[in-house]
Amino acid sequence: MKKINIIQKSILALALIFSAASCEDYLDVNDSPNGAEVDNLTPDLVLAGAMHRPSIEYLTNMNQLGNTMIATWTGNTQAFQAPFSDEFNYNLTTDFYDNVWDRMYIRTSNLTHIINFENGVNYDYHKAVAKILKSFYFQNLVDIYGDIPYTEIHQRGENLFPAYNSAPNVYNMLINQIDEAIALIDNTNTSTVKPLGSGDIMLNGDMNHWKKFGNTVKLRLLVRKAAWAQQTGGQALTDFNTQMASLNQPGVEFLSTGDDIRINAGYQNEIDKQSPFFGNYGYQTNGNPTTGQRQVGPTQFLVEFLDGTTTGESDPRLNRLFEPRAGQVGIIGLNQGTAGAPAQLGDALISSFDQDGIIMTAAESYFLQAEAAHLGFLTGVGTAETLFKNGITASFNLLGAPMGTYLTTSDDNDLIGWNSTTDKLELIINQKWLALNSINGLETWIEYNRTGYPANMPFPQQSPSGPRPVRLLYPTSEYTGNSANVSGFGQTVQSAFDDNIFWDVN
Repeated sequence: MKKINIIQKSILALALIFSAASCEDYLDVNDSPNGAEVDNLTPDLVLAGAMHRPSIEYLTNMNQLGNTMIATWTGNTQAFQAPFSDEFNYNLTTDFYDNVWDRMYIRTSNLTHIINFENGVNYDYHKAVAKILKSFYFQNLVDIYGDIPYTEIHQRGENLFPAYNSAPNVYNMLINQIDEAIALIDNTNTSTVKPLGSGDIMLNGDMNHWKKFGNTVKLRLLVRKAAWAQQTGGQALTDFNTQMASLNQPGVEFLSTGDDIRINAGYQNEIDKQSPFFGNYGYQTNGNPTTGQRQVGPTQFLVEFLDGTTTGESDPRLNRLFEPRAGQVGIIGLNQGTAGAPAQLGDALISSFDQDGIIMTAAESYFLQAEAAHLGFLTGVGTAETLFKNGITASFNLLGAPMGTYLTTSDDNDLIGWNSTTDKLELIINQKWLALNSINGLETWIEYNRTGYPANMPFPQQSPSGPRPVRLLYPTSEYTGNSANVSGFGQTVQSAFDDNIFWDVN
């Protein structure tokens, strides 16, 4: 045990040290005096930090953004005067969640460093992993910003003003990048390839698991752009059909039961070294609750979806996701912006300072497969109904909730059971929202923007008539540091509400 602890502490140290290879600035224009040394850092030294740093933003700030943009999280007004005021007032400006852009661009730069690194050593596995993760994170950026700089990024002082690429083109580049990653894994010289070793703080060097992750991210890209490709036709539809056909080949696997994508850098109960979600929404190193723990709670809309008020089916996941605050009886949900104290996050979400971070779940994979199978895009993976139910089961397993008879008794219940309606997309997205709420909140907001589900979602008390934002505005850092390229979009505050991402064809 002592040896394991030493290894974990070493991994965390590497994740923290080598993630600092680039300064915390989006354009990274301030070259470090040690720049030459940074350029020469080998992928095996950079890998842990390249995985760790972007995950912090994804697990915390981006997660919170999604959970507050739709009716999942609300705030505790008994602890704070106006929790989530900007979120619930829809006060979207160029400073609203600007850290998402600024941090993700700089924190993914080490992934580009790994991809581009050449010194004669076979780092194909490192490069493949970097390509998959880069595709994962940049899909998120496209999905909340639209057109973004991509082909000219991470060039440090060589290009201070990266041009923007269209969102559909970035999607195609991300899909191609995943194909390249899987080809590297499949075709590398296994006698010379450098193994990932302890630097792989996500999947412990399991390259087949990395392939499943890559295939699942590719499926998500394709499912999301399917309606746009069909509506656009021409080359867009041809590309889509070709890309989807590649996922129907023998041997292609997706994330399944037990394949949740997790990250753990050897977290410790020390300041800035706790598991990111726990450190933000759980407890401080001295045992006192964090600001996030005191602030965050579920909405009435979510609680009533889970307790049976809306659906007629009591969902055991409720008591794993949330628990009463001191002095409360039962789990209380409040409409966003309503005065009062909602319940707090439960044991399935807040368990320990060294808990794993959840990057992508098997449940999400199953729901993606279910939608693709239902639409006839994906074959050979089972029926859409089976995949849908597998997604529910995977969610229960992840949360440690007792399944009981839920699958059978909910089957004919409106909004959550396969036999309850002909609108299978609504069922899939509703259950995906239930499975990902609080865990991957950004994904639920994106899917809501794409599909409109869950339906009848209430607006915050401060914005009773909506509309709900569909994107973020380009941040202030772009207007000050890359103005020539960003100003051409002519964004106004209203753009956050009516400038849909390309796949939102409805």
